[in-house]
Amino acid sequence: MSLPHDRKNQLVHDALETGAYKQALQLCNKRIKKGEKNDYLLAIKALVLALINTRPSIDEASQLAQQLATKTPPINLPEVLTTVTRVWKLLGAGYADEVSKMWERTVKAHPGNEKLTKEWLWGTVRILDWRGAQKAAMALQKNFPKTREYWFWAVISSLLLHNSLPESAPERKLFGQLAYKMISKSRNDTPQETTVVPPRAIQTSQEVNLYLEVLPYVAPDTATATKEALELLSSSNLGVDSKIGSGDWWGLSRRRLDLLEESGDWNQVWKECEELLRGVETKVKEKTNGEVKNEETAVAKTDGTTPAAEGEETKGRGDDWRVWEGFVKSAGELYNQENKSQGTKALEVILSHRIAATAGTSRNADLALVKFASLFHDHHEGPEGTPTLLEACKEYFTRTGTKSCCFEDLQNYLEMLETSEKGEFLAFVESHIPSMDKEDEKSKISKVAAQINHHKFIYLLKISPLSTTSTTTEGVEGAEDIIPKLNDFITATLRIYSSALSLGSELLVTDNQYGDDAALLSIMGLVRLHLLQISIYGSATTIEAQAPLYQSIVILSAVVGKSKHNYQAMLLLVRLYLLIGAVGLAVDVYPGLNIKQIQNDTLSHFLLTRISTLLPSERKVEQILNEAGRIYESSSSQTPNMLVLAFERSGYAQMMGFLEFSERVAGSVCRSMWEIERRRVERLRSSTSNVGKVEDSETLENAIKDDAVIWDNRDFGVVVSCETEHPPRLPAKEGEEQGAEGVKRRFEELFRTSLPPGENWVKAFGVVEKVVVFCKAAIAAGSEVTAAVLEPENCVGVLEKVKADKEADVEFTDEEKEYVEVATHVVTAVQAAVAKDGDKVKSAMEKAREWFTAHTPSPDSSISNPDWHTLHALHLNLDVALLVTGYLAPCLASATFKPLQKALKPILTELTIAANKFKGAVVEEAKKTAKSIDEEEGSDGEQELVDRVLEMENGDVGRLLRDLDIFGGVERVVEGVRKVRGSLADAIAGDLGK
Repeated sequence: MSLPHDRKNQLVHDALETGAYKQALQLCNKRIKKGEKNDYLLAIKALVLALINTRPSIDEASQLAQQLATKTPPINLPEVLTTVTRVWKLLGAGYADEVSKMWERTVKAHPGNEKLTKEWLWGTVRILDWRGAQKAAMALQKNFPKTREYWFWAVISSLLLHNSLPESAPERKLFGQLAYKMISKSRNDTPQETTVVPPRAIQTSQEVNLYLEVLPYVAPDTATATKEALELLSSSNLGVDSKIGSGDWWGLSRRRLDLLEESGDWNQVWKECEELLRGVETKVKEKTNGEVKNEETAVAKTDGTTPAAEGEETKGRGDDWRVWEGFVKSAGELYNQENKSQGTKALEVILSHRIAATAGTSRNADLALVKFASLFHDHHEGPEGTPTLLEACKEYFTRTGTKSCCFEDLQNYLEMLETSEKGEFLAFVESHIPSMDKEDEKSKISKVAAQINHHKFIYLLKISPLSTTSTTTEGVEGAEDIIPKLNDFITATLRIYSSALSLGSELLVTDNQYGDDAALLSIMGLVRLHLLQISIYGSATTIEAQAPLYQSIVILSAVVGKSKHNYQAMLLLVRLYLLIGAVGLAVDVYPGLNIKQIQNDTLSHFLLTRISTLLPSERKVEQILNEAGRIYESSSSQTPNMLVLAFERSGYAQMMGFLEFSERVAGSVCRSMWEIERRRVERLRSSTSNVGKVEDSETLENAIKDDAVIWDNRDFGVVVSCETEHPPRLPAKEGEEQGAEGVKRRFEELFRTSLPPGENWVKAFGVVEKVVVFCKAAIAAGSEVTAAVLEPENCVGVLEKVKADKEADVEFTDEEKEYVEVATHVVTAVQAAVAKDGDKVKSAMEKAREWFTAHTPSPDSSISNPDWHTLHALHLNLDVALLVTGYLAPCLASATFKPLQKALKPILTELTIAANKFKGAVVEEAKKTAKSIDEEEGSDGEQELVDRVLEMENGDVGRLLRDLDIFGGVERVVEGVRKVRGSLADAIAGDLGK
């Protein structure tokens, strides 16, 4: 029998790993022709055929798999069975029952083979077949009862099967109840004295977590589930403080606090938190005159390893913010319920911890005092001795102001202050910083950190609330008042950054400069200045509006030059390059972010959103898109193996996380977005229809479905932001008593190229790609369009539904809306041709022709002040023309639609002429635009832009860029401006030629 590790089989596996499926098939057929016939060889051939994924190969793979699955006597080699299992998975969900039948038949023929039964379980887990996994696990626990893990495998597999079934499935409740009954039996079998525990009783904290996972799914209501979970977590044999629970003490403790808060049992929350904090307080007080009497117990550990003292194993573990948060919250709730004594006790505990703790160590008690004071801020009451929120914030800054966390900790609380209090706090911070003047470098570094926090507070309280629109509304500051404030803020932060550079001489290459955050604050000010100039001049492409962006690029380039791993600066630089149209420079900076693995799903959107319409000619773009897409392939192969490992190691709490992670990645909106971008890049780069390639449309097909579950895993909050959480109201319109509430926005939202696309965007452009695939297949196959290519059924319906959805409108740029309009006509024509409705085809093509005629640029047209919009419109226009000339026209002219061709020829000819004329005019306009930018060097236009960058009105920003060595002076600024303009010209010209 040939096994997987044999040399011949290894050659086949090597071919499969490189994607050489035809070569692998040839190797298999060659061996079969020589008379070598064994089960594994047939199984691996079936796998190869399934991977080739054509209708003939799928049929043959199904036949081979069926032959092996029904063989008599049943095959008992795990290698063969797992390979056939993979084949069934590749053939689709409709073959899931075949997997169970095959394994059940084999295991029934070998009832005492434990290894074979386990392989059955692993085989079903790897293809996420929870019905099969549940059967396998139940067989294991029934036939091999001495292995206790099998019992719990049956519990978790029953729960996973319950979760995988639709809500309407009658058996869903059955499997949930089965999981609950089994785990409840384990709980009941666990004795109070856990020295000797029965095999199927709960013995580990992971099994306690499994019980807690089951409860929410089977309890009649949330209150019942919460009550039972609290009973478990408070029990002496399985609770948080039990010997079994100690394996995950912090996890179970936090879970108990969460459940107590959900139940509204504030007395118990108070009791739990107070007990934990009392342990910390006792041990901190063991310090005398800075000397530790008992070194082992003086440190309040947070990892659940504090040594036991007087039988209180959990003493000293409470110095964790989750505990402090619950403590303060419960004290406030009880105080509001007229239990005033608890508020007084809470204040005493907080103050005693602050006295005992050295400033600069744990900040939990200091922040707890701020939070406690905030509870009584609105009504100006509270226990005697409670500081005002302003006093607490001042004290917190005094003790923590040199830490970067100070701003994030105080941000929400400072916004609660009255206007006069905000001014008083800023004045206090400003007056406190000079007292930090000392000659040693450490003190100077601390002072820089305090100055940066001070300016973050200024931005939050004074800059962020300022309007970014030019207005003359009474009571609202106008641009003439705002611009000087912004310039003063920008120059102040740049001076802090420049002065701090001397302190970084001994930093490692991987370290950031101490003043980098000050430079980032200056960018925030410049972006607001950019928005204000747009409002004043009515356009984002005027020199006045663009100058702050160029200044920002100069500053960030200097920051990245000194701090090569400052990812915040690089993210901002990527965004600014995209906004200004220098997409090639953004692509050059992007690799420095070192984005890997799952970050491709959460962070790559900063560059890749709409990248195919910005720089399709750059080969690096295609490489980055391919790299970003690998996480989806690796997740689908790695998650099953992680689940198997979790089973083997009894990591039941992790399984739910693995599955959710897998679902989120598999259904990620970015997965479909990057696939659409990749296809469009390939299409535009080749400038041909590439009709010989028939692509797999499974990813996009799933996203187009009405019941598709789409996850948005993008992280927009990673960019630093000091924006207010409570923006001021907008100016009242005529007839209104007060204006609308201000829109809360993060900093990165202020300067996006456009609103981010989402599920509806994917559906619309996914339909376009689906029809492109159909057209390519029709052209390549003639009258025999393969069954593997999806018919364009209901494609028009999807597009019309998206267009009619007003909420979906925000996902599309104006240029994309025009594209979708034409694409609807193209899709309608194809769909009508499939239905042999010639009149409807003619009508759709006539509408498309009218659009091209109406939107063809005139010969003397030109684009002034180009930016990212210019690139976006250019490549969308080229692609929409290609839909007609490269796909629709050849598709309708193919043998597939021969009966319609005579009637369609006149309108098809007119449409093709109109599309080609449109494309030619767009290309000529782009060439002229790129040429005009190339000819800017030394011109008055370039000088005007450089002058504006180097000297802003009523401000010293330009002067600092000239005078500070870090920015390189006039020559470096001029060089930077030319570099950006050159990148913009290259992006416009692309493969068109200049």
